[in-house]
Amino acid sequence: MLNYSYYPFKNKIEEIDFNDLLILREVSEGWYIDYKVQGLKITDFAKHLSAFANQYGGWLIIGISEAPDGSRTASEFLGIPNEQLEKLSRDIREASAAHVNPEVLYEEKVIKGPLEDIGLAEGKSILVIGIPMSHNTPHIHASGRIYRRLADQSKPKEETDRYILDELWRRGKNHQDKIKDFLKNIPELPESQSDNPWVHIYFKPADGQLAPEKSLSFDEFSKIVRNTNNDILGVHAPMQAINTTANGFIARQIENNDPSLASLTIRWWHGGRVRFDIPLNQFDFKGFIATQERNKYAFDFCKLAHEVGFKDMKIVDYSMFIQILASLSISYIHMLNLTSDKRDIYSCYTLRNVFHTSPYVDSELFMKRIREFSLPLTVDRIISIPSEPTEETMFFHPHKDLHIEHDSYERNKAVPFIFSLPLIYQIFESVGIISNIDDLTKDNDIWGFSKVNNATNTVPNQTN
Repeated sequence: MLNYSYYPFKNKIEEIDFNDLLILREVSEGWYIDYKVQGLKITDFAKHLSAFANQYGGWLIIGISEAPDGSRTASEFLGIPNEQLEKLSRDIREASAAHVNPEVLYEEKVIKGPLEDIGLAEGKSILVIGIPMSHNTPHIHASGRIYRRLADQSKPKEETDRYILDELWRRGKNHQDKIKDFLKNIPELPESQSDNPWVHIYFKPADGQLAPEKSLSFDEFSKIVRNTNNDILGVHAPMQAINTTANGFIARQIENNDPSLASLTIRWWHGGRVRFDIPLNQFDFKGFIATQERNKYAFDFCKLAHEVGFKDMKIVDYSMFIQILASLSISYIHMLNLTSDKRDIYSCYTLRNVFHTSPYVDSELFMKRIREFSLPLTVDRIISIPSEPTEETMFFHPHKDLHIEHDSYERNKAVPFIFSLPLIYQIFESVGIISNIDDLTKDNDIWGFSKVNNATNTVPNQTN
């Protein structure tokens, strides 16, 4: 369900019944409501959708006539023939997607007859279209015009007032700028860690979709990040330091680390936004060869580097990255499920301090690729994807991928990896680990499952 500034019904839109429709006999057409006896032309649908979105949002209800006494309330529930529903729905979808720019967010509900209480005959239906107020304004009609809903007009009004037009542009820009500023803000690091490589990943729920009524409590947050009740059946990274912040909660992994320094972190903001701060281990030749007990191909990697002429190099080990990202993701998914947050999710990331580092994953196929194409070298100091984060450019994670069955490890174990896949692919591609999706999906080693503690499903602590 989307987020509306005006909601005339008692039930949620997916549960609207004849009792909700009866309420409309007391609701007049105006800023938020428009009754139509039948469908419209696609271009006219586009006018109504854009007008509501540009103003305060509202409801286009098809199959209802107005009262003849001038009250403009709902009178007769005539309905539209059921055989017209599919075309009508398709026309509205086309109006939003192809005749308005940017596309208008909306949802629809069909109430089918027969419903004797309101006089809706068998074979007839009422179509309810809900359009929330948009923050992505102005929505421009295919004709090049900008429409707004006005209280005393049943038709959308073309807006020509420069002040109003500027306000619409400003409303959209201000909202987008606030989101961008938030998502582009990466945390400061202590001086001793200022040159260390990190990945910072933001997740945000979709704008325009209804936020959950329930809030996440500190006790609930702490139980999830510590897995106190063993609710997380798949991979997880246990956190030890947990506290409140001015606008949410934060959990850090401090075991075997200096608690005063930055470490693996998940930060939650009230409202559902979250940021993962993931440190990446960096080595020189000598230090990296010393990891061959846990990195099977460490010696071969360094030997190849010497053979191609590297005198010295900074090696960033991404071998555990996928498992760490999945472990934080499953915690976030549990938080969303606990609060009944049904919004879609968008994400972006910043990879910092990786200039002239060589990435490594403990994979036979990765070694095969670098023997053919030589060792990759990351040539960007900071990688931010997208550079200007908006919902049009960020990575999309649909809500349908966030379902958790608390009694089944087998059904749950893939959830955080499916959720994280767009980020995994883009991050690995941006540093040269992979060049296509097959390099990722057909390489078992690259996922790091062999490095997870199989007895507890925990990832090793990341040192700072």
